[in-house]
Amino acid sequence: MKIMKYLHRLIPIIIKNQCRLNTKLTGLSHLTAKISILLVTLLCSAQCASAQSKPTDNSAITIEATDSLEWNQTTGVYEAIGNAFVKQGVSSIRADNIIANYEPQKKSRDLKRIVARGNVIYKSGNNEASGSKLDYDILAKRYLLTGGDVKVIGPNGKIRANKSILFDESDNNNRVVTAIGKAIYINSDGRTIFGDKLVAVIAFDGELRTIDAYKNTKVVTERGTTATADELNYLGSSSVAKMSGNVEIFDKGNVMRGAHAEIDFGNDISRILSKDSGKRVSGVLIR
Repeated sequence: MKIMKYLHRLIPIIIKNQCRLNTKLTGLSHLTAKISILLVTLLCSAQCASAQSKPTDNSAITIEATDSLEWNQTTGVYEAIGNAFVKQGVSSIRADNIIANYEPQKKSRDLKRIVARGNVIYKSGNNEASGSKLDYDILAKRYLLTGGDVKVIGPNGKIRANKSILFDESDNNNRVVTAIGKAIYINSDGRTIFGDKLVAVIAFDGELRTIDAYKNTKVVTERGTTATADELNYLGSSSVAKMSGNVEIFDKGNVMRGAHAEIDFGNDISRILSKDSGKRVSGVLIR
């Protein structure tokens, strides 16, 4: 209780000039940042405690930086510059610079949006994402990663691209991941799917439900069989990939071509189909 009273006496001294707190670091900059940021976190917790008898973990926000930290209580903005770090609950973000927004009218100070730039690493539970920039809309439950090499790693696989990855978890049991730009999905068992654009649906436990690939698609099985096509649909429950448009299947020097194909990963069976295209299927088999 004495600590709480002391912190409340400090609030009007520290939070002034339109409720702004700005820490400029000199000399022992890193230590100063730690102390100042810890004070910000304690002030948040103290104010939350006065409104709630049992504050939740989600209300505790930890922010760290090596260069500067600005806290604007009027607009509800934290800005951390220099090896920045933000943590709330089970989620954390590291980046060169981070801007975090919350609702200033609410006591809990739950973050609603985070924009991080430079060497971004985002961790939440068993998932880790990285890229040059992260724009996370927490209320909508989705984030956009952009940069030259972006990737999301989960417990059962990983996806990467050279332009962007949009991760939408608004439906927690059907999380949609859209990767654009020479995208690659690698399952934990080694199955690999390529495409200029990949759209994957992933269950809460990280299990892949489906994945659609568009343009320059390719699949590689565990034993090395490779198939290319214009488009591809993979169903996780059956381990079957359906391919269409200029299909070619390569296996140890053998080649099969056609308009459509099915790759059964589970039984290691490849089927080439003509369907309604009117074109013949062909194969070159080498003993």
